[in-house]
Amino acid sequence: MSERLMMIEEVRQLDRAYVASSVRLADGVVAALGWALARAQGQWAGVNLSVGTVRVVPGPVVICTPDLKSLAEAEEIRQATAIVVVGAHPGLKAWISAFRPERLAGAVIPVPDRVVDDPDVWAAMETFTDLINSGTGLTHPCDRSLVTDGLLELRRAGHTFDPDELMAAAFRLNWRGTAAWDLRVLASELDAGERSRRSRAATAPTS
Repeated sequence: MSERLMMIEEVRQLDRAYVASSVRLADGVVAALGWALARAQGQWAGVNLSVGTVRVVPGPVVICTPDLKSLAEAEEIRQATAIVVVGAHPGLKAWISAFRPERLAGAVIPVPDRVVDDPDVWAAMETFTDLINSGTGLTHPCDRSLVTDGLLELRRAGHTFDPDELMAAAFRLNWRGTAAWDLRVLASELDAGERSRRSRAATAPTS
């Protein structure tokens, strides 16, 4: 029987910031570029303006109006030394909750004080992190099955969580960005399955 090689992601200490979507886009870009330039030792050649998946040079990355998935992908840019989001919105709360980025301008995007409120859910996330390959996340069937079974067991025990909360926890525990996104997708699928089960139970005829 072959054994899977367990890989632990390198902990990356990045500065992160955002400009809220309440700020005019052009003004937000100016604020973000100023923040990024300061972290590139004043060298414009070291600042990356990314509106998608592009080749970057080592240095800060400015990301305009991302959705959560594309921001998770940006977290995997190895050349990035800092990340600043322009046009940040509540849909990015998992990223904001995990990393507590500096707010440069615009309205505060509120997130809970704790990444995960339920200590048993947090303990489960720590266990998942110890047992799965954090370099590949849920792409291996064994890892996906382990996490799925664990989440279902938490539900059966009466614990509640939401997909953004789990994604934030994965970010905080140093999962790769796409692995954290995959966990959110899995949790959303489990939520949908549970809603469907309850709906069928509510409409089932009684004898």
